[in-house]
Amino acid sequence: MDSSLVTIFDGDVEIGNYQRNYPSFAETTFEPFEQGGEWYALYSPDYTLTRIMKLPECRDIGSEDHHSNGFCPVELFVPRYRMVTAMQPFPGPERESLWFESDGEERRDPSSSSVRSSFSLGPWRSLDIGFVAGCHWGDDSSWKLEVFDLSRAADGVLHRTARFGHLQLGKLPLADAIRLNRFLPYYELRATIIQQQRWDVRTGALIDQYDE
Repeated sequence: MDSSLVTIFDGDVEIGNYQRNYPSFAETTFEPFEQGGEWYALYSPDYTLTRIMKLPECRDIGSEDHHSNGFCPVELFVPRYRMVTAMQPFPGPERESLWFESDGEERRDPSSSSVRSSFSLGPWRSLDIGFVAGCHWGDDSSWKLEVFDLSRAADGVLHRTARFGHLQLGKLPLADAIRLNRFLPYYELRATIIQQQRWDVRTGALIDQYDE
């Protein structure tokens, strides 16, 4: 009861497995992604770290090491997207946006748009950043959000930062808690994040998370 066996499949074919030294969050701490035409996965065999696996070999290629006060992941998320390029029927520049897989059920295929524009769709790709929800050991009153730089994942290098500060997530899957968009030439990649806050109902004051 103190561990989980995670089995990895490619379609219906089992290609590997690993032991996770914690009984919970096994499925949500395995996240495949693509980089340079090759497939990898973020995974958490130890509950205090995240590492990189090469697929389909299921071979560990490095990254974070065990730390007694490490960041304990409960969910990993690498967004996938397609580039959409739109040329308006009137003179003007092409406009590029990203259509994310997590939005797929909410958006129409651009080819069916009633707007008279010409669209081209790029292939599915993974962002070179990933997200991790979790907590530092002993601080599990809420899930925090941190970010991975995946630009050197092929070399087994994974850099994690709290670039959004001490952000507490609401209790949602990351694909629902994070909405990403980019719309060139107007703005680069942006994130809308659902977060958790506590308020005093009578006064309207925001309560510090460490206050009783």
